[in-house]
Amino acid sequence: SAHRLLEHTYILTRMEARGQLNGLLKKHKHIRYMWIPYQDAVVVVTNDPVDEHSTKLVEESEERRTEASVDPFGPLRSLLKDLSKNDKEPMTDEILEGKGFGELRDALLSYDPLSGDHVKTVNEAEAEFWKKSEGYQIKPSDQLLQFDCGGQQWVFEVCFPTGTYETNAGHDMQFMEDLLHKIESEKIPAHAPIEQRWSASSSSFMSPAHGPVGGLHCWVGIIMYLPSEDENERRDITNRFKGQYCDLAREVGAPFNIVSHWGKLEMPTSGNNFLQLRELMSTRYPLVKFNAARLYYDPKNILGNDLMNTALGTPK
Repeated sequence: SAHRLLEHTYILTRMEARGQLNGLLKKHKHIRYMWIPYQDAVVVVTNDPVDEHSTKLVEESEERRTEASVDPFGPLRSLLKDLSKNDKEPMTDEILEGKGFGELRDALLSYDPLSGDHVKTVNEAEAEFWKKSEGYQIKPSDQLLQFDCGGQQWVFEVCFPTGTYETNAGHDMQFMEDLLHKIESEKIPAHAPIEQRWSASSSSFMSPAHGPVGGLHCWVGIIMYLPSEDENERRDITNRFKGQYCDLAREVGAPFNIVSHWGKLEMPTSGNNFLQLRELMSTRYPLVKFNAARLYYDPKNILGNDLMNTALGTPK
């Protein structure tokens, strides 16, 4: 059942995020980083059980916002009005009134969602939004622990081991550093955020986070939104995401033995991707035993499908 949590949202630089991570993992019950490509800004979101100090933290946070007359949506609306000034119907404050964060971001990206330079500009406005959104709030856990994804999108989420809870091997931060370097040097139109979170190891052999007791695993999700209803543009975004962007993430993650979240696994887009996927799956998972179990319990492969057979092989 849902329980009440105190959520704290604030911004760190990339260097601060790396330096403070291990302390934050030990201090908080739930934590996630949201990296903003092309910006030296990492959104930190922590969630902890409510205690006797929580209400005061929320009240002080609200007072600071009120005194400063902070409008988190200001940077997004301002950029949207500027981009639309030559449109048939330029955006006005009246038109933008009531539009939420996800709607505003989709509208901004829609002007050129596959341009690295344009995405960089949008991400700058998003970073300002989060800086103006710093503070505390108390809500039920089922509202705070789910991520507001925004509009329609493609997501590729990967998992990999990064040492133990007591001794982080640093693979989590090295992966992010390498990924962002590749994104920014190749001008990938990387929509924000890149979400990063952590979990304990799982005893399940087929879990992406399988590992010994006390193990620490990292999960990272890259994203591209589909802010247009135009079929050609949606196809172009899909191809760019499943091709260049996901391939880049796999390349960066290879030294860390990343595997996909089962719900985000996609059909290989090339023969080379197929071979790499099969090799990775056979390395990370006990496929001989798993496929033997499939053959015993599901001899006609009724529960199989093309994606499962491609990634794991057929029951035998």
